[in-house]
Amino acid sequence: MNANREDRVASIVAAAFSLTYLVTAFFIPVPPLKQQLGPAAFPKAIGLVMLILSGLYVYRQFRGGVKEDEERAAIIGAEEKIESKADLKTMGFMLAVMVVYAFVFERLGYAISTFLAFMAGVFYLSRRHLVRDTLIAVIVSFVLYYVFMTVLRVNLPAGLLKLLGL
Repeated sequence: MNANREDRVASIVAAAFSLTYLVTAFFIPVPPLKQQLGPAAFPKAIGLVMLILSGLYVYRQFRGGVKEDEERAAIIGAEEKIESKADLKTMGFMLAVMVVYAFVFERLGYAISTFLAFMAGVFYLSRRHLVRDTLIAVIVSFVLYYVFMTVLRVNLPAGLLKLLGL
């Protein structure tokens, strides 16, 4: 019964956070230069999706939850991960990568800094599929940069790509 109560509280907290996030997204100022989507479009979309998912979570918890066997089938192997202690060394490294990413974002630009942050995580966490992960990092970093700059018309820092004329 205690676990059920904790899940209910967690669902309410998630819903409250989602609602707060969505409401604050509406306070993002509109820039003087009109863009197709503007800077508030993505936070609003993320807030809406979070609110829907947290609403489903609240509904599930107050409806009576699901049977333990069904829940295990939905998240196979999660109980082993939850029961193990947090790897503070890994969490610290990834936090350091994100802090460095924030500092080099403007200088190196979106595409290069995102690629380097992704590869730092790959090197630290797993080197089994280095070629595949490098290819994914290049594609995601540079294709997303291109999509944001040309299709969505959202300016991202070019950084070193300015030297190449991109």
